[in-house]
Amino acid sequence: MNKPIIGIVGSLYTECNLSFAGNYFDYNNNNYSKCIAKANGIPIYLPIIGDKDVLEDQLSLCNGILLPGGADINPLLYNTSPETHLGKCNDFIDWYQISITKKALSLNIPILGICRGIQVLNVAAGGTLYQDISHTVPNAILHNQNSHLSNICHPISIKENSKIHNILGDKYIVNSAHHQAIKDLGNNLITSSTAPDGIIESIEMEGKNFVVGVQWHPEMLSLKDSVMLQLFEDFISSCM
Repeated sequence: MNKPIIGIVGSLYTECNLSFAGNYFDYNNNNYSKCIAKANGIPIYLPIIGDKDVLEDQLSLCNGILLPGGADINPLLYNTSPETHLGKCNDFIDWYQISITKKALSLNIPILGICRGIQVLNVAAGGTLYQDISHTVPNAILHNQNSHLSNICHPISIKENSKIHNILGDKYIVNSAHHQAIKDLGNNLITSSTAPDGIIESIEMEGKNFVVGVQWHPEMLSLKDSVMLQLFEDFISSCM
């Protein structure tokens, strides 16, 4: 059986080395690739290109896409003015990642969104975000841990009859590295788990084979947590 090809949606950073100062460089956490490969998929990287035709050609190569972590999403994209504690945004990254997500949804291509990826998925579906949890959510717990993401941070409560419940059960403890979170759900999205303070920790899209977003970083846990690795295995299976 051929292994499915999973496109890891690209991101960018600005080089500070004087030889390339100001130039964009493609990047992503290599653990995404490791987890996809370990779950029996073939990871490929989708660099950000400002051409919608090229974007669609990239997507045509993929059996599924992974939306990675990253910086804040410009709130203007969900019709909200920027607030004081908004972090760094990049309109080029936002355009590419939201565009490829919308196209993948229209083609019924399976999607796994991680951290920023769950937020991209929600905004692409018409939802909104809290721009900074600590300043907008009363009695919020710690969502941006100070320790390495191979360590766990807080529990989540998981709803029955969800894909996440099938993998993790009623409760699980996850890592956490975000200051934004889902506020209003996008169209056809449902909440499948929450943190103790009510922050949405995972979502799924109704009527789709596999469109799932998680707010934690499973790629940082999966290499030593076989239960968490099953999230990638289920995603890869849906792409066959």
